[in-house]
Amino acid sequence: MKRLASFLMVPALLVLTCGLVAAQDDPTLIRIAEDQNALEFVGQFNNTPTTSQQFGYVSTITGLSPIFSNSTPQNETTALFTFVTNAKTGRVISNGPLRIVNRTGTTTIYLNNASSDFSNPASFSQGTPIQVSTYRQQVIANTLTNAFVTVHMNTITNAQPFTLNGIIYLLGQQGKSFRTTYSGQSNAPGMAPSGWFSGYAVGVK
Repeated sequence: MKRLASFLMVPALLVLTCGLVAAQDDPTLIRIAEDQNALEFVGQFNNTPTTSQQFGYVSTITGLSPIFSNSTPQNETTALFTFVTNAKTGRVISNGPLRIVNRTGTTTIYLNNASSDFSNPASFSQGTPIQVSTYRQQVIANTLTNAFVTVHMNTITNAQPFTLNGIIYLLGQQGKSFRTTYSGQSNAPGMAPSGWFSGYAVGVK
């Protein structure tokens, strides 16, 4: 009888152990909450007549801290999370001093693995991709002042677990969407970068 009890205990212990390991490996979900400033961005962009590349770092992720490798300075050189958007221009509309531009593309957020530098746009994609989303942008630019605002809708197509300070996280969920708003200033034509921006993202249903 004791042998039978011991025999039955072995698979039970295996199931319990596997369950504990699985639970420990489950990532902590960082939700991009509806109508809350879940993400904040600082970036620059380079435009051509038909394309736009936007790059920079994530300066706030609600529910995750710290997101810089040092307390000071908190900028592109210490950012743990960077992003790159590659988009194509689909339409340009003129309305008095306003120019309205529509673009579509893809945004990738990275867990950065080295210092980034705005003079080297490629340095913002040197890390590990942790989130990919489709991207649709509307730009409203004031041609008199070169100031602009943008609104974009991102829908997450892929989210990969990542480890920070020994904890496994997941930034958003596949199929979920968030709305991003930028404010910025364009540079003089022909100059690099084409402009600068900052903004935030909120979750949507």
